Amino acid sequence: MSGSIQIANPLYDVVFRYMMDDQRVARLVLTAILGEQVLDLDFYSTEQSLKLGEAQITVTRMDFRARIQQEDGTEKMVLIELQKAKLYQQIGRFRRYLGQQYQRNPHTEKDDSSSPLPILPIYILGEPYSQNGIPVVRVSRNSYDASTGEKIDEKHPFIEALTHDAIVIQTRYLTGKRRTDLERFLSIFDQSNISDTKGHILKFNEADYPEGYQPVIRRLQQALADPDLEEKMELEDEVLQEFQKKEEEIAHMRALSARQQQQIADERKQKEEERKQKEDAQKQLVQLLANQGNSAESIAEITGLSEELIKRLMEN
Repeated sequence: MSGSIQIANPLYDVVFRYMMDDQRVARLVLTAILGEQVLDLDFYSTEQSLKLGEAQITVTRMDFRARIQQEDGTEKMVLIELQKAKLYQQIGRFRRYLGQQYQRNPHTEKDDSSSPLPILPIYILGEPYSQNGIPVVRVSRNSYDASTGEKIDEKHPFIEALTHDAIVIQTRYLTGKRRTDLERFLSIFDQSNISDTKGHILKFNEADYPEGYQPVIRRLQQALADPDLEEKMELEDEVLQEFQKKEEEIAHMRALSARQQQQIADERKQKEEERKQKEDAQKQLVQLLANQGNSAESIAEITGLSEELIKRLMEN
């Protein structure tokens, strides 16, 4: 299998949702990212409608109840929270959503356990959160004896349900990175492969894609043939541009406010310096007249200052 192919850009919400709506493809995507075999999925889709003028776009956030086969052959059940954002600023959405999932009942009729399932968040970012240049970041939490610092290997449902690992994918750093099968798999998100002016289409060599994951790129090829998806991608562009415009306006207002606050602070500082200089000059004059034998009353008549102020200046 070889040759250049074109796929719809899965960094778009509408394309990403189309890709993950296929059960087989969703299992392959999650298996590649997790590095563990996903045996079974129960899919839940949460949608929010965002309105821009007369236009409306639906943003889907996905979570899965997954049965996973671990490296040692044992199986475990987890809740996978999968979210994607073009802009890093959307991280607030991630935090709110994750908090909502802790309040949900994660059980289905297939689960007779009374213990809540551990949550594994996966974040796919179009804009990186740092300058570290790392495409895939795995966050692994551990437990330690607070007295000895010794690592605790026990995995208890209480801790597993209250804390979580995480996987963060920074798609911008995928450019030129094909060191592992995971990085090769994630090339479907590599925005350096954009082949059209709108950024809706990616182009890459099919022979470079990991064996066994062809259903993923086939699904993204199918997305290109759907005119409704193309229209929704254009609408998503409009919404994103509007969001960016709002962010720029907010940043401008914050910068303007900061300059105004600095100007007010500078004016206050200048007035304080002028007041101090005036007071120093008055003090020098009062001391000079006092050294010449003038009384406070006389100095008041000469300078026009109050006797109370003159006495205070003479004391200091």
